[in-house]
Amino acid sequence: MTFDKHRFPYDSAVHFTEKDDQLHHIRYPNKDWTETTWWSFNVPERGLAGWLYCQMRPNLGAVTGGAFVYGPQGWLSWEIPYYGWFNFLPMDPDMDLRDVTFRNGVSVKMREPGMVYDLGFRFRDQQEFVADLHFEGLTPPVPHVHGAPPFSDSSHYDQHGRVTGTLYLHGEEIPVDCFAVRDRSWGRRPEHTGPTAKRLSYVFGTVSPDEMFLIFTLPQHNTPDCEVEHLSSGYLVRDGVLRRLKAATRHNQRDPGTGAIASLEVKGEDEDGRTFAITGQPVSRMALHTTTSLCINSCLKRSIDGREAWGEDQDVWPLSLMREARARVPGKQGAI
Repeated sequence: MTFDKHRFPYDSAVHFTEKDDQLHHIRYPNKDWTETTWWSFNVPERGLAGWLYCQMRPNLGAVTGGAFVYGPQGWLSWEIPYYGWFNFLPMDPDMDLRDVTFRNGVSVKMREPGMVYDLGFRFRDQQEFVADLHFEGLTPPVPHVHGAPPFSDSSHYDQHGRVTGTLYLHGEEIPVDCFAVRDRSWGRRPEHTGPTAKRLSYVFGTVSPDEMFLIFTLPQHNTPDCEVEHLSSGYLVRDGVLRRLKAATRHNQRDPGTGAIASLEVKGEDEDGRTFAITGQPVSRMALHTTTSLCINSCLKRSIDGREAWGEDQDVWPLSLMREARARVPGKQGAI
């Protein structure tokens, strides 16, 4: 993998290397040592989006994750077109992440280190959902700001790419040709609940192979009614030149019926002083309930400085805060 220092201005110490496509040396005996591999995809004209995701805990010998596809009809796990999510499947300690098929059906095969991968999904011999996809990076993997939430004690990389291939969904063959994002992380990832659990947002989009963005933000106050968020980490690519963000402020409007994002606006600038203004509205969404949090994923049609972009928003809530937020909506009585 080559790095143009002008277009990708990161010190070699934090470059993603071929070794990072493999399992890392476990530096701690803690049970929460975690590695992840995550891949997103979408079909904008259908309002479809989805994930392939595996969270590995080598010290527990377990893998959590799988695949899902969501669209405009329904937003709960039993309403969306496909939901195949598994907890604590056995992990092969000798697996090679450069060429692996997990027991949950996700498969990853590296074709070019850090840049090109073949992806797949098929759970056992089932035909309800099958994916045959190909990912090519538009940039090298981008390191998250060291120590910045939510990856305060782990390494994390994001990467925009082009995803092509085919989905087979309930007997229908659906071609895929989209811009999307994948990430890779390793390190300690303890579970949080109660007062220590925080909200966060993660939004990304792509206009073209030369213009894209990715932004992590945290609410100004960790309360259920705060809809102003500020930058944790992120980057902007414009004219093929990638720069870290210097500042970003996000404002949310919510759908009172679901509590999910109805629209969002993000304004900010990067380290070169290039400014941006992003607006977005969901065309579909889903609620992903994990052990202690709720991640509301939205497939968004966006505008960045007047140019159309597609991508996803992840609106992450501790369950206790979401319960409090929903209890404030007349007639909801704390329900989602």
